[in-house]
Amino acid sequence: MASTSKALVVVFAVAGLLTGGHAHGKDHAASVFDVTEYGAAPSNRDNKDAFLAAWRAACGSTAVNSTLLFPKGGTFAAGSVRFEGPCANGGAPAVVIDGVLQPCAAGGSGGCHLSDDAWITFTGLNNLLVTGAGTLDGQGHRRSGKGKTKTTTTLLFDGVTNSTLSGLRLVNSRGFHVNLRRCTGIIASGLSIHAPAASRNTDGVHVAFSSHVRVLDSAIGTGDDCVSVGPGSADVLVSGVACGPGHGISVGSLGGGEEEEEEVRGVVVRNCTVKGTTNGVRIKTWPGSPPGAASNITFEDIDMDAVANPVVIDQRYCPHGGCAGAGDKPSLVQISEVTFRRIEGTSRTPMAVRLLCSEERPCTGVRLDGINLTCGDVPCRYELSNVRGPLAPAPGPGVRREEEEADVASGGSEQLGRFTWWLPFTARG
Repeated sequence: MASTSKALVVVFAVAGLLTGGHAHGKDHAASVFDVTEYGAAPSNRDNKDAFLAAWRAACGSTAVNSTLLFPKGGTFAAGSVRFEGPCANGGAPAVVIDGVLQPCAAGGSGGCHLSDDAWITFTGLNNLLVTGAGTLDGQGHRRSGKGKTKTTTTLLFDGVTNSTLSGLRLVNSRGFHVNLRRCTGIIASGLSIHAPAASRNTDGVHVAFSSHVRVLDSAIGTGDDCVSVGPGSADVLVSGVACGPGHGISVGSLGGGEEEEEEVRGVVVRNCTVKGTTNGVRIKTWPGSPPGAASNITFEDIDMDAVANPVVIDQRYCPHGGCAGAGDKPSLVQISEVTFRRIEGTSRTPMAVRLLCSEERPCTGVRLDGINLTCGDVPCRYELSNVRGPLAPAPGPGVRREEEEADVASGGSEQLGRFTWWLPFTARG
């Protein structure tokens, strides 16, 4: 009910914004700046200049409520475009996308340019609303397989505060679909994000160097993480996300650079469903990473459906063999105070829980509570390495354990070596 109420508020707010009519140089109580009135037209040509002309008019307006409108009824092409603030009234126009936007063909006759960073960028803005019934189509599925391809983010919020992204459909990005970077106070809700399961680096929503972020009530299926929380993130809530296909919902990857990264703290992932993904909920750091930290992270009330690796901490993360000789060095990212609570459903492999922490920086304060997973016709398995915390379930009658190292504490309360449990029924905390 709460989600429905929020959606209705956005619909009525947008409807109110669109009742003021269009203005050229004239300010009314509410003014709509339609990109087609500034020369944009549904076609394959680059509409960037028309988009920016309409934006400058809307951003420069002193109207109480100004709106930049991309109308329905056509597909508008554009190269990389930056909508920059600050705006005249200290806030930002509402941006209503009801049509279809897609990148123009780079290298064409119109001189279209698509950057390596982002296709559509909003930057330096406060109180921004980006919404609508339209689609941002990154055309990633049309990329040539020859040579190195760009991993261009479809929609970037950079240095945006107290703002909302809602209702849009994003498909086939060439890189991240949504990237929230250096932002504060962002709500992203009611999004529909989809890309082929085999498309690399197409995260649904990526958060980095941002705080007080909410990712809510969205359907996300891509070739990478549905939601990823990167370095420098604090107070992030992910709730009501239906994830799949893809790589699950992740904190990280962390420690992939040469310099120490800002820590991650205060991440909550709850009330989500994860279906048919390679991972469920995960924290991942690179081997050989510089010092860093990730703390106060909670995954709770998660439903798994045919997920290959439902619960994961992986401090040896090295996809596609890209560790450049650092694979045998421990990660120096300290993971602490992590809770996996009330995680239920099915794993399509025997490995229900895999917590592989750094031998140099063992995980501390890890809690497993109410883990209820089935693994088909075979017992579920837990694999633990360099983990400290009040783990549950502890080994009990009928549970078989194989130790790989001798330095393993008894009772399951503190694991300093590495061992695996085979559980004969379900994995229950």
